[in-house]
Amino acid sequence: MEQRDVVAGLRQMQVGLCHPIGAECRLISQQLERLGMTYKQVWPPVMNDLLGVDLVVLALVPEAFIKIDKALLQTLKNKIVVSVLQFESPTVLDLACQLNSSSLLFSPVKPFGVLSAIVLAVNQHKVREDLLKRIHKLEGRVESVRIIEQAKRFLMDTSGISDTEAFKIIRNRSMDKRCSVEDVALSIITAKDALESALGETSPVSSLKSENKSKATGSVVRIK
Repeated sequence: MEQRDVVAGLRQMQVGLCHPIGAECRLISQQLERLGMTYKQVWPPVMNDLLGVDLVVLALVPEAFIKIDKALLQTLKNKIVVSVLQFESPTVLDLACQLNSSSLLFSPVKPFGVLSAIVLAVNQHKVREDLLKRIHKLEGRVESVRIIEQAKRFLMDTSGISDTEAFKIIRNRSMDKRCSVEDVALSIITAKDALESALGETSPVSSLKSENKSKATGSVVRIK
C-alpha cells in the first residue's frame, strides 16, 4: 500500500477556527499550530471572514445557530467542515448534516483527537469531490448518448436509412468539420427543432412522425 504524508498536505491549507474564545479554543489552536497549519480565529462565524479558508472548525453552539443564515450555510457547505458538538440533539445533528460535516469533535475536546478529525475530514471531502466529478462526467456521457440517439432517429425517420448508416453520416460530418460527434448531433437536433417550429404541425418532419407512429400502432397484435 502506498504510504502518504497526510500531515504535509494540511500545512498548505487555510483554517477558519470558529469557536468562542476560551480554554477549548486555545487547545484547538495549539494543535493547529503544532501541525503547522495557518489559521485565523473567527467568532461569531461571519461569511466574509471565511471566504478564503479551506477548512472550518466550527463549534455548534446556540450563538452559531443564530449567525448561520442561508448564505453562510451555502458557503460552509463548500468548505471542509469539522463540527464541534457540545451535546447531541436532533437540532445540532441536523445542522451538522446540513453543513456536510466531514468529521466531528466532541466537547470537551482532547488534544489527541484533533489531528485525527482533521485528517478524516480532508479525506472524506476529497472522496466526496471525486465522486461528484465522476457523477458529472457520467451524466455528461449519458446526455451525449441521448443527443446522438435523437439525431440518429431523425436521420433514420427522414431518410429511411439504418441506425448504422445514420451514425456513419454523423461521424463523417464530425471528421469533415473537425468537431465532436456530439456537436454534429446537437446541430442536427437544433435544425430539426427550428424546422418544426417554423413549419408547425404541417411540416414534413411532423407528418413523418405521425405516419411512423400510425404504422407502429397498426402493427400491434391484440390477443383477446
